[in-house]
Amino acid sequence: MSSSVQNPLDDPQANPFEIAAQAAADIAAKTGVAHHDIALVLGSGWGKAAELIGETVASVEAHEITGFSKPAVEGHSALIRSIRLANGKHALVLGSRTHLYEGHGVRRVAHGVRTAAAAGVKTLVLTNGAG
Repeated sequence: MSSSVQNPLDDPQANPFEIAAQAAADIAAKTGVAHHDIALVLGSGWGKAAELIGETVASVEAHEITGFSKPAVEGHSALIRSIRLANGKHALVLGSRTHLYEGHGVRRVAHGVRTAAAAGVKTLVLTNGAG
């Protein structure tokens, strides 16, 4: 999605679950992984932790996925990664996320979690960089 195109989540008539389903389809197409089992939303400073859990299968710029934007906060990753774990399952690592204080609304804040669920995720790990 081009940055000049309005985010579909900004349309109050749009169904955020349908947008998440499209985002999950985008992730599957761009990573070659049809289903993810676990998702990690990594807070500032946690990005390198993803490299320790398995083999990165694919990395995608978040703004290329329906409903996601480039990060607005310095230090936040712009990547969504698919990682193959030692047990053969796949983790979806969401480095890019939106915070409510950025002023984009709750629909964009919840989009990563909705997308993970649409991608098949049953377990979600949330981290943050609060000191």
